[in-house]
This record gives sequence, C-alpha cells and structure tokens, in this order.
Amino acid sequence: MQPLRHRINPKTFVITLRQIAKYLKIKPERILNWQKWYNVLWVHIQGLGGYFISYRQLEQWIAACSTLIRFCPNLQALNSLWQSILQEAYRYTEAAFSRLDTIFQQRLSVLKLRT
Repeated sequence: MQPLRHRINPKTFVITLRQIAKYLKIKPERILNWQKWYNVLWVHIQGLGGYFISYRQLEQWIAACSTLIRFCPNLQALNSLWQSILQEAYRYTEAAFSRLDTIFQQRLSVLKLRT
C-alpha cells in the first residue's frame, strides 16, 4: 500500500498568502515569509516566529484526496486508497474526514454496481 504522500504532490498546490492567513486566523500583513517544504509549509509570523502547517490540514489536500477517490478505476484500488486515508485519519478535521467518507461511500456504490 502506497502512502498518500507518494500519490499527492503538494508542489502542485496553488497556495496563497491570503489562504495561509485565513487558515491561521491572522492578518496577511503578519506573515513575513512562507515556504513550501517537502511535507509542510513553513510560515514566519511577525511576533511569533516560525510556524509549521501540515499540507494535510489544507483544503487542497482534501480536494486531492477527493479526486483520487472519484477516479479510482476498481474496488481494489479504491479500498487500497481508503486504507491509506484511514491510516492518516487522525490528521484531518472531523468535517474533512466526513466529506472524504461520503465521497468514498458514493464511489464504492458506483463500483459495486459495475461488478
């Protein structure tokens, strides 16, 4: 089973200063610098210093997972992907995981009808 970080490339995410500020619930002017690193975003916040944000907490990651689920070609691929998501479930918000679960259930139903 391939980990999700090997299936999703955060380098392709379009992340803006405004999105980061909204996620952190701060004004964009407080962000002095930010960089995309391999597994996290590094953000330098005025008055606080460096701060790390996991890509898995961003909407882009959830959207990428949703896309992977929607385009699974068969039950085996879907179940393998879902197991990868379940291994990381503790990293997602309840709302994000609930959305992924709904999409998974929909795709599961479609693929079961095809067999």
